[in-house]
Amino acid sequence: TQYGGLRPFGTAFLFAGWDSHFGFQLYQTDPSGNYSGWKATVIGQNNQAGKSILKTDYKPENSVEQNLKVAVKILLKTMDSATPTPERIELSTLKKNTDGTIVHYTLSDA
Repeated sequence: TQYGGLRPFGTAFLFAGWDSHFGFQLYQTDPSGNYSGWKATVIGQNNQAGKSILKTDYKPENSVEQNLKVAVKILLKTMDSATPTPERIELSTLKKNTDGTIVHYTLSDA
């Protein structure tokens, strides 16, 4: 039961997908149940710092590799740890193969 004036427990999510009508898409949900679509966004602690980096460094025409570098830059600036380690960071991409299948890749530190 929720009471007026109290914030419900919840979580925010970013999820990506692909469909034949709109192509690749990125959506964000928040604890209130609202959702929105983005080309790129940041959620979580220090998200405003991350969004300011996105405004200056993210370009939709960049390659996946270039924009992954932007993502790492944002993580390094916004993480609460002074020394980030591979155990604390996981990067993944969603790509469409030449045969039309959509594949999720998790990048390793190797």
